[in-house]
Amino acid sequence: MTTNPAPSTGPGSWSDESTLPSGSRSGAGLLAGRVALVTGGARGIGSAICERLAREGASVALHYRSSADEAERTLSAIRGHGVAGVAIAGDLSAEGEVDRVLGAATEALGPVTLLVNNAAYTRLLEPAELTMQRWRRFMSTNLDAPFEMMWAAKDGMIAAGGGAIVNISSTAGVTADPRMIGYGASKAALNHLTQTAAVAFADKGIRVNAVAPGLILTERSETVPPELRARMAEGVPMKRGGQPEEIASVVGFLLSDEASYLTGQVVVVAGGR
Repeated sequence: MTTNPAPSTGPGSWSDESTLPSGSRSGAGLLAGRVALVTGGARGIGSAICERLAREGASVALHYRSSADEAERTLSAIRGHGVAGVAIAGDLSAEGEVDRVLGAATEALGPVTLLVNNAAYTRLLEPAELTMQRWRRFMSTNLDAPFEMMWAAKDGMIAAGGGAIVNISSTAGVTADPRMIGYGASKAALNHLTQTAAVAFADKGIRVNAVAPGLILTERSETVPPELRARMAEGVPMKRGGQPEEIASVVGFLLSDEASYLTGQVVVVAGGR
């Protein structure tokens, strides 16, 4: 784990200014002075989110499971924006890891008031390939870990005067695809968790939203055969796949006070699908 000194933040840093328009805040960027934790932040959409939040002035703790080289590159990019950053390895499906990762982020950077649950297990499987073991992995990574992280982080957010959470879902959670039975079910459940948690936490000053990306061109999408990628893009009204930065910009907005009256929403970012 690598750390940098964190900018000075106090428990009142959110509550003192949370009712002000974002343009009234001191510092550069919509998220100046905040501390964010992004799970699955080493590459792809997660890396783009980390960079976006850093550009907006947040100190960023990026969690990763095994992509150490990618995590270091993303961490370097975070610090390149003049903010503090830390990279924390961990398997969030293992017992006790959620608390450890959140504790390490807090120790390094200060109270976490922005949370992005991006870590996910993704596989295209024919129905006959979906075993109970794989089903459980879908659920433990894509649903249980975000639930645990939200519940672990909420008390600190309440103590700080509020916070914002964004869960990264998928269009698989709102459409039916027989190759995504396990993945789609986990993301549909994550959408419902987002909506109900938003209602539960609304009077605590914590907003909870989700972003559901469609076809996004990441390192993972490069493993899909080119002809299949072309067919997938053809099915998008805009006739192209999205870029990770196009998801990151929506996440940055949802975490900022620009979205101060927006909670409980699943925002589909899929080129018109």
